[in-house]
Amino acid sequence: MKLFFALLLLSPAILAQQLDPQAMRSEDIQQALAPHQYQTLLAGEKDFTVVIQDSTTVNTRGVAILVNDFSLGHMGSQSLAPLTGFLNDTGWVTVLMSAPDTELFGAQPASPVASPSTESNPESQTDTDAEQTAPPATEQGQQSTPVKPNQYQSAISQGSFDNQELALRQQMTAVVPVAQQYPGFFLVISQGTSAAWLTKLYAEDKLGPPDALISIAPFWPDSQWNHQLSQYVGKLPSPLLDIYNQWDNEWTRQSRKQRMVAAQKALKLHYRQREIVGQPLSTNQSAYLAKEIQGWLTQMGW
Repeated sequence: MKLFFALLLLSPAILAQQLDPQAMRSEDIQQALAPHQYQTLLAGEKDFTVVIQDSTTVNTRGVAILVNDFSLGHMGSQSLAPLTGFLNDTGWVTVLMSAPDTELFGAQPASPVASPSTESNPESQTDTDAEQTAPPATEQGQQSTPVKPNQYQSAISQGSFDNQELALRQQMTAVVPVAQQYPGFFLVISQGTSAAWLTKLYAEDKLGPPDALISIAPFWPDSQWNHQLSQYVGKLPSPLLDIYNQWDNEWTRQSRKQRMVAAQKALKLHYRQREIVGQPLSTNQSAYLAKEIQGWLTQMGW
């Protein structure tokens, strides 16, 4: 009761700041880690925090910026955090960041992970398999909602699309000077909607391209934009490793072949599309993913 009356006394501006997901994530990181393990940067008018881990080898290959999907925190099981340790052990400095928190989706939420349809996976009809293959819970403890293109045409307005793109561009602009402090290659690893937006930004030359881009289950929850994703893949100046998984949502799976064909038509020499087989990417697949990344980089001579 006292807490309720205390919240009523707070001004709307203060209350909004306290409930801002990005601010709360930054505060959690600052309380959980030592000061040398993170940096707080300014993107536009908003602060955001990145988690920095040095390589654990004598020779440093370079720096990898890992960009989580929208609505995922820094350290959750569905985030890219479990991948950082494997990268550190192979000579990479990692800079882990969350996507900007804007008013992105409408009433129909989008998720980077969705359970496959029973039509393509008949065994999932059993009670036991259904329990094992259910999509992971989000950080708020609620189950992800599958995203299916045949259910609706769009879950994002044009204004929300532009706002999220601008916010992500500002964050990447702010984090690049951090990466430039380290010698070696500049690698960007991104997932979900963040991967789709970064592909677009690099293809349109709105950001300086990295030495290589790794895109994990890229998608937009919009039929028109998702269809155009393959065009941006074809125009991308950087080498691209395109990662997918049978557990990806249908938006991602729908454009998978289109992305590969667009890269082949553009004669992209260092394009590779790889499937991470087995369990969902959020379930103990980081070691597998790290091997695919290392194999691709080695093939390019890194």
